[in-house]
Amino acid sequence: MKSVKSARLLLVVVGLLVAACLCACSSSGVGGGSTTKDGLISIKLGWQRIPTVAPNYLMAAEGEKYGLDIELVEFNRYSDMRVALENGSIDFGTVGPGDVALSADSRKSQLVALAGEATGADLLAKRAGSGPLSWKDLASGSVRFGSFGAGIAWVKTLATLDQHGYDIGDVNEIKIAGTIQDVIQTLKSGSTDVVMNVDPAIAQGVEDGYAEYADELDINSSPLGAQNSLFVANRKLLDKPDVISRVLKNYVAQIERLNTEPGLWASVYQRYSGIGLPVAQESLKRIRLDLRFSQQELVAFADFLARKGIAQNANLAAAVGDQYDFGPLADVTGKTPEELGRSE
Repeated sequence: MKSVKSARLLLVVVGLLVAACLCACSSSGVGGGSTTKDGLISIKLGWQRIPTVAPNYLMAAEGEKYGLDIELVEFNRYSDMRVALENGSIDFGTVGPGDVALSADSRKSQLVALAGEATGADLLAKRAGSGPLSWKDLASGSVRFGSFGAGIAWVKTLATLDQHGYDIGDVNEIKIAGTIQDVIQTLKSGSTDVVMNVDPAIAQGVEDGYAEYADELDINSSPLGAQNSLFVANRKLLDKPDVISRVLKNYVAQIERLNTEPGLWASVYQRYSGIGLPVAQESLKRIRLDLRFSQQELVAFADFLARKGIAQNANLAAAVGDQYDFGPLADVTGKTPEELGRSE
């Protein structure tokens, strides 16, 4: 008799544990959408201490206005943020156009782009006082070119060389391991003549007098476009339209603030990066924050990766069509998907 009662008790306990687990899973989902004791919707938002991701930083501070409790989760690279979005450890974040394409290339993507974020942030820099350079100079082999050997700027450099009739194989490319600061230091040491980089590294080099922007080597005018970053979500959150709407309303408001309030962007960026104000201001001169993103450029980016063998899926340009959704942003802004960048 005792064994029967024990078995029944065990079944009851197991049943309660399973029910509690199911309840917890249904309330939290990917991690976004659970409600705090204050009635706020809790989400995890990826960000970096770079100028392009300032809207994300402000979103956390303004979250309560939109009924959100936002936890900022810091990353060093867009690609790291993409992995976290794919595995559901964060709910929203910022990635580059190449990350969107490579996510589609995995054939099991959990990432969806909802809005544009920044353009113009992928740049080349050169040694101060070196004079004008051309793509012909770069392809001649006489210019030492410091490169990450991967990333948005690298792909855009390949595409721009291709556009001018050259190949990366013609370039005296020196692949540099490490951070953007490690790359820019090669200009300072004299071991490179031109480098691909992003700010604030270039701006700091300009401030210190050993670097200049190589504006004549524009990698944002190729068919791949100027898009540097997009605001994205784990696609499971599309099943929670209220969460998506609240987050996008917050996001749109912060983009508008940074674009309209004089000095706000540089001030905010200086605050979370710890750099000097002149460097922060220099960093922002070539970057634009924009909610729009070009479907045509995303497709071109995916097609280029496929043609060059960087991606495995030969039909990546078609597959990337599942990686963006203009609908939620259109609902929030009142603009048509075409006004926001859809080209279909």
